Amino acid sequence: MIITALAAAGLMACTVTLPYLTGRVIDDVKAGDRGSLSSIVTIFVVVIVIRAGLAVLRRFLAGRLSLAVEYDMRDVVFTRVQRLSFSYFDRMPVGQLMSRATSDLQAVRFFLGYGLIFIFMNVFSLILVTAIMLRTNFSLALLALLTGPALILVAWRYSKRSNPILIDVQQKVGEVTQSAEESIAGIRVVKAFGREDARTGTFSGSARRAFDRSMDAARLESFYQPLMSFLPAVGFTVILLYGGFQTIDGVMTLGEFVAFYGYLLLLIGPFRSVGWLLGSAQRAVASGVRIFEVIDAVPDVQERDDARSLPAGDGEIRFEGVRFSYGDDLPEVIAGFDLVVPAGQTLALIGPTASGKTTLTELIPRYYDVTDGRVVIDGTDVRDVKLDELRSAVGVVSQEPFLFSTTVRENISYGRPDAADDEVREAAVRARADGFIESLPQGYDTVIGERGFTLSGGQRQRIAIARAIITNPRILVLDEATASVDASTEREIQDALRQVMQGRTTVVIAHRLSTLRLADQLAVIEAGHLVAHGTHDELYETNEIYREIHDGGLARPDLVLGES
Repeated sequence: MIITALAAAGLMACTVTLPYLTGRVIDDVKAGDRGSLSSIVTIFVVVIVIRAGLAVLRRFLAGRLSLAVEYDMRDVVFTRVQRLSFSYFDRMPVGQLMSRATSDLQAVRFFLGYGLIFIFMNVFSLILVTAIMLRTNFSLALLALLTGPALILVAWRYSKRSNPILIDVQQKVGEVTQSAEESIAGIRVVKAFGREDARTGTFSGSARRAFDRSMDAARLESFYQPLMSFLPAVGFTVILLYGGFQTIDGVMTLGEFVAFYGYLLLLIGPFRSVGWLLGSAQRAVASGVRIFEVIDAVPDVQERDDARSLPAGDGEIRFEGVRFSYGDDLPEVIAGFDLVVPAGQTLALIGPTASGKTTLTELIPRYYDVTDGRVVIDGTDVRDVKLDELRSAVGVVSQEPFLFSTTVRENISYGRPDAADDEVREAAVRARADGFIESLPQGYDTVIGERGFTLSGGQRQRIAIARAIITNPRILVLDEATASVDASTEREIQDALRQVMQGRTTVVIAHRLSTLRLADQLAVIEAGHLVAHGTHDELYETNEIYREIHDGGLARPDLVLGES
């Protein structure tokens, strides 16, 4: 930035010299002084060459600065996004984040790379040209500067009115991006229900709102920008008339008048660009506000400064008076939950839809922090443990696994990038995934489509299980990990899970009878409360909720009762 500013200052100094040299040439021609004319023209050429070199340097450095700022800020934004808690993404649509990481960053980049330099150049030019004009002809210079205060007032008014509109424009553009992202990500659902026209209407509505708000900004610009060009033009006309009279009267030479005319043109340029620069600055400010909303966001789940390593252990889990809510103004999802899962045992969580089962499992790897109470692993509160070690110790397989658009091998080894090929294959074998992987065109090196949609649901699930196995966690969390597979494949995965779960503490969200067979103990949850705890036989005899759930669906291994 400093070097760019110096190059810009040198460029403007050369530019300001040219009107003076032009005036000298005219006076020398009029006086017939050949020697002086040759010298001045030589200097003129040297100044032009230097000016061209400085222009190249300034443009190159400004371009590099602009791109570097965008690169750095995008890196900062993405790094911050990776550090934010799950709760942030519960509130912030993906499309809004994408808009802030693209169009908003470009607006900031353009201003920091070019806008600031242009402001510096214009301010430097105004000061330098004004000083020269005052020295050349004081009274004429004062007339030329009379439009300045009016122009500043108009520019201030434009800035005040346009700023809130431009901030809203950026928000509306984010909504357009959000609508597009949702439609593309959910294209299978859209087509399955024949809702293409409806989604098009939704997108068009978002685009129309962005257009309408952008037109509000355009209407302001269409009034104020010409006005900011008109005011200097009025002053310019007065200067031509008064300066012309002074030249006729002999107060100024013809060369001085031409030079003054050149300075006036240099002065009008910065005045005319005030509106454009203000608009660029306002857009950058509006975008900057949105970007720093992300950068300044504080994760709800943070690693403590004195966080320690997870102590050695076999994976005992304790829920001690656990309460949890997704927001201060939202009802509790978990209300006073107490339970001990002995190391090496398997706990199955059972309950109606929205009873809090999935939320409870998400507190174990500390995706969310409890509102009250404690979640304890091997005698240590999870809030006192280093996050990377905690999450390495807890393997999670969700009902709808997410796979990256890369090779099968890289998806399986995602939690352990340094895993050897033999370890990747062993994990796949234990997850009963090796067979279908070998049948893929490039085997383990086959690149799967975005989110794994080129694979079946059961295949994606088995790769997700292999991904959890390869990290060798002491605790496994299975959110109905066999829900997307057929009965035959389910039996294979259940056999694999029995081996994997041996010696590990496992928490399973159960919707099928086959899942219950893996559990040492069952916990019935209703509205965030633990209402019953025990074995299948004990609960079936003593708990009406469990009996209703069991008889209504768990007795049928092929029936999924609902989401957790």
